[in-house]
Amino acid sequence: MFNMLSGSVATRPEPFISAPRPTIAPAAELADEDEGGFAEGIDDSPFVEVGGPNGPVFSAGATVLKTVPKPTIHEPKVEAEPVVDVAPKVEPVAPPRDFPRLANSPRYLSVRFHDLSVQARTQPAIEGPDLGLVALHIPDHPISGEYRTLRDEVRAQMPEPTPRVVFFTAPSAEAGTTSVVLNLAITLAKEDAPRVLVVDANVGKPGAAGKLALKPSPGFAEVLAKQVPLAWAVQSTVVPNLQVLTAGAATSQTPQAIADDLPRLVEQLRQWYDWVLIDAGVWGAIPERDGACPSADAVYLVIRDADVGRSEFAGLRGWVKELGGLLRGYVTTQG
Repeated sequence: MFNMLSGSVATRPEPFISAPRPTIAPAAELADEDEGGFAEGIDDSPFVEVGGPNGPVFSAGATVLKTVPKPTIHEPKVEAEPVVDVAPKVEPVAPPRDFPRLANSPRYLSVRFHDLSVQARTQPAIEGPDLGLVALHIPDHPISGEYRTLRDEVRAQMPEPTPRVVFFTAPSAEAGTTSVVLNLAITLAKEDAPRVLVVDANVGKPGAAGKLALKPSPGFAEVLAKQVPLAWAVQSTVVPNLQVLTAGAATSQTPQAIADDLPRLVEQLRQWYDWVLIDAGVWGAIPERDGACPSADAVYLVIRDADVGRSEFAGLRGWVKELGGLLRGYVTTQG
């Protein structure tokens, strides 16, 4: 090997064509550069190639130009950031009413606000007893004088200084039984200052609580059902000495309770009050209530003046007498 390197061997082995091998030239020896790649040179230094057919071979490095592919530069892929819409939200403007509607387009609900709060504040709230109670609000009115006359006529029929129970009924709701009973009760309580009680037995269509601005229940129905004591159900009014037993909340058992216990309740009320006025509503609406009319000291019919000549009025008078009630007169109304 030393002789080979020092060149002392006179003869060289037979030349052979060596297998090409790729080489990379130093950057300083680049021969040329074009668009497709780089021209590259190989230096003249000897090289050893192992594996030749005749053993190791020394050969002078020949200049070889080789086109090296230009490396492709891959730029890193940058994912685009999602775009966030930060623009202020604008409510859609409703189209005019004559805006053309497309086929299968949704129907829009048109709205308009009407402010009633100002109107409600300007209207005074009506509280307290009904303005139709003329004997309470306008004692000097001519109609209030008519109720004083009615009071005197009723008292004249029952002059005894004992508790009196009076039963009022009518052939129709238009007669105004509740108004008559309440105005008469107010007149009795204001003029003579006795203990007066109004019993609203018109459980099907009560009216006393609303006209006097009282609680509707507990009342007459609850007392008969023994749900509350009588003293708890009776309510005072704005008129001194006048109290009211409102109708209460009637049930399907109330008619039978009236038939069983109304006469007994009347006897209890005689011990507490000087006058007991029972508003019995329309005759025939609750037969059990009509059957209790004999427990009263007097029965008065309330009828519109125009209906006095009707056969219904004559029939009503007969029914009261047939049940044993003491019919003492009738009160006509108009207006």
